[in-house]
Amino acid sequence: MEKSTSEEADNRAGLQTAVNSEIQTSSYALNFGTILGIASVFFSLMLFFLDAHYKGDALSSTVPLILSVGFINFGIYQFKNDNNGFISLSQGLKVGVGIALISGIIGTLYGIILTEFLDPQFMDKTFEIAKQKMLDGNQELSIEDANQAIEMSKKFTTLPIRIAGGLLGSIFIGFLISLIGSLILKKSKPE
Repeated sequence: MEKSTSEEADNRAGLQTAVNSEIQTSSYALNFGTILGIASVFFSLMLFFLDAHYKGDALSSTVPLILSVGFINFGIYQFKNDNNGFISLSQGLKVGVGIALISGIIGTLYGIILTEFLDPQFMDKTFEIAKQKMLDGNQELSIEDANQAIEMSKKFTTLPIRIAGGLLGSIFIGFLISLIGSLILKKSKPE
């Protein structure tokens, strides 16, 4: 009889520990952020090898956004499922913004590798394409004005500004996606 009493106490202690322990949002952010970052890099490499990374067309900006929406919301959904169907707004935001941050770090590192090693002329080519688009889009714009606008833009493409912009942009977009997804999936634990 003492054995069964101690076993019951052990079971209650284990149950109490399981109830008190919470699932860590950081592991979901790390896992899904890494997957999203790798998927985004693969898409960017595909564009690079097809020599389509200069175009800046709708497809090259829509696909990464769709990937972000999908992976961030799936990460939030998976956290909710693993948390017995419950997720608070703050937990959803932590998971989603964490996913965006990890993915942003990976994407920013890829961007540095692309512009510094894989295609060192990337920025010059991009500015040349932008200048041509400005001239084609506005017939009244002089070449001197276009060159001046490009020179002004070059001041914002230093490495520290690109790193900060990449990370802050990822976090901002991730916050918006996470906010919407978390509001939709939110389900509080009963008191």
